[in-house]
Amino acid sequence: MVKANAYGHGLVPASKAFLQAGAYGLAVAFTQEGIALRRAGLRCSILVVAPVLKPEIPDLLKAKLTPQISSYEGAREISETARKMKAGPVKVHVELDTGMGRVGFRPEEIIKEIGRIGKLTHLQIEAFYTHFATADWADPKYAASQIESFKNLFQTTHSFYSDGGKGTGSHLANSAALLTHSVKFPVTWARPGIALYGVAPSPRLKNRVQLLPAMQLKARIIHLKTLEKGESVSYGRTYFAKKRTLVATLGIGYADGLHRTLSNKGHCLIRGQRVPLIGTICMDMTMADVTRVKGVKLGDVATLFGRDGKAVLPVEEQAALAGTISYELLCAVGERVPRLYVK
Repeated sequence: MVKANAYGHGLVPASKAFLQAGAYGLAVAFTQEGIALRRAGLRCSILVVAPVLKPEIPDLLKAKLTPQISSYEGAREISETARKMKAGPVKVHVELDTGMGRVGFRPEEIIKEIGRIGKLTHLQIEAFYTHFATADWADPKYAASQIESFKNLFQTTHSFYSDGGKGTGSHLANSAALLTHSVKFPVTWARPGIALYGVAPSPRLKNRVQLLPAMQLKARIIHLKTLEKGESVSYGRTYFAKKRTLVATLGIGYADGLHRTLSNKGHCLIRGQRVPLIGTICMDMTMADVTRVKGVKLGDVATLFGRDGKAVLPVEEQAALAGTISYELLCAVGERVPRLYVK
């Protein structure tokens, strides 16, 4: 899974790394992400996991992307566009809604529609798949019921094939499912996402397997200022110095993905020491109390999550303070933040 700019890590570099490491193919959320990969020269299988609207279909087909289908109407539009463009048959992945409740055919829908879909002349069903709602152990019984439902539907939907569905693939395991569930029937692929980037899908799975985060978010000190006792810093005057305080202004803000909710809550690492973020996080700048950091100077690196020497500030910890999940902090890292890739 390389959607959302590869979870903030950089769509093209991450995709190339995964393919070099042996990945069969890639999956994105939207057509424009797949087109960006094609323009970068990637020729592997690329699955688009969100439903595609009619105006997007020609671009999707020109880029030779693999669409998912969640309705007969959507399947018919793809088939008809492919016929007009003389581009068929188009390989598609059929999503089954076994309990996520988001997109995909409900059980009664797929049983009713699979025969009609099979008759669309310019489509070829390459795989069936589903998506878990609670594979991170939030509700293991529910996840187990989804596995059983998918198994039954997968077997049932094959009945319309003359060859019994031979050669039709399947996939259902995201990162959380790979770490927590054992699927007893054959599946073709898995769809790991967050774990590929070295982050656990949820705090309760953090110790289930050893992961090393790929991303660190760092900024530099661009200004140092001393506040006297009682003086305030930043918008809204949400922080007042309780004593004489040395304040470091960092060249990063919420426009770069540092959540504003971390104002007066979050931390950063400077010279291997954890220091608090103070005042309201601005669009382009953030302040930290560096009074106790010896030798601090302009240009010093501040780590918003990651490592600084032996000190570690996990993205999960910052996410918890922000009242969200690690996925959001990773995906939020803005385009203007330079990515430095260490091979």
